[in-house]
Amino acid sequence: MLRTKTLKMGLLGFTLLFVAALVPSASAENSGQTGDAQRQVADRLLDFKRAAAQLHREADTLNSHRNSRVSWQTHSHHLGNLTDHVNQLGRSLAELEALKPAASDSQRMAIEHARPHLVSISQSTTRAIELLNDNRGSIHFAEYGEVASDIYAHADTMHTKLDAILDLENAKTRLDALELQPMSTQGS
Repeated sequence: MLRTKTLKMGLLGFTLLFVAALVPSASAENSGQTGDAQRQVADRLLDFKRAAAQLHREADTLNSHRNSRVSWQTHSHHLGNLTDHVNQLGRSLAELEALKPAASDSQRMAIEHARPHLVSISQSTTRAIELLNDNRGSIHFAEYGEVASDIYAHADTMHTKLDAILDLENAKTRLDALELQPMSTQGS
């Protein structure tokens, strides 16, 4: 019961971080769109992507256990891990949102698309914890299974979007580094 209260408080703190992140910092507004700033955003996005991959794996494990005979304690353990990952990603996303004015278009897109999925994962994780607290046997009911499935779906979509957007950003960077010029087409 104490762990559950700790998990709820952690998710509440995460929600507060999201609200605080909506107010842009003055230093982020004053920073220019320099290459150094974009590299810093790229580094932080790479860290965010790695943490999102960990969240994705944990959500996959929870989702795979929903139809198995594992104990409620195992579910509680996975929900605790998910809470930790969500809170870590929430702090990282708040930092990324403060850096958004200095980010490239692709980087801004990655930052903007992460928020709704992270919020949904947070809400679904909170719901799963509530269901488990109300009835330890709820892990065998359809509602809990739907919540676990929703956590996985949002984690998977967030990870896939981040991966695709950051792959596009890396490809653009490599193309720009080649300094290619259009080939002139002359008649024969």
